[in-house]
Amino acid sequence: MKKMFRVLALAVLLAGVAFTAEAETASRKSIKHGEFLVGYGGCQDCHTPGWGEHGGQASKDMLLTGGGINFQGPWGTTYPPNLRLYVQKISAQDWIRQLRNLKTRPAMPWWTFRYLSDRDLSDMYAYIHSLGPAGRPAHDFVAAGQEAPAPYLKLVLPAPPPLAH
Repeated sequence: MKKMFRVLALAVLLAGVAFTAEAETASRKSIKHGEFLVGYGGCQDCHTPGWGEHGGQASKDMLLTGGGINFQGPWGTTYPPNLRLYVQKISAQDWIRQLRNLKTRPAMPWWTFRYLSDRDLSDMYAYIHSLGPAGRPAHDFVAAGQEAPAPYLKLVLPAPPPLAH
């Protein structure tokens, strides 16, 4: 009876190890897929300082730390947030919910998230979260007409054409 109990305990232990290894593999797959989506979606363009100036290259400690390209226009001045600090404070479920309801100022293309599945958004979260916290929070939004710290791209929009009667 003792021998049978030991065999059963060993089988349960080995099954647990196999399950853990499978979960870790899925996690690595999620992180790699999230890295792909972040790269393909151009997130680094604005959320990683110096990304464009260095031909799409940055050290790991700079990735997604915010304030890469800042924008000023009639709405005010926007600074891309530090996503690495942001995701450390929320769950993957909160990340998905927030992106599904996101409506932001220019130049963030918030509407593109509608083309991604919840799994895609979860994988993006897994990748960003895997980078760990780094950097400082980005500068807060500055309302139109107020002095904003540089650098930023100034977007000057032409006056709309007159309405035809």
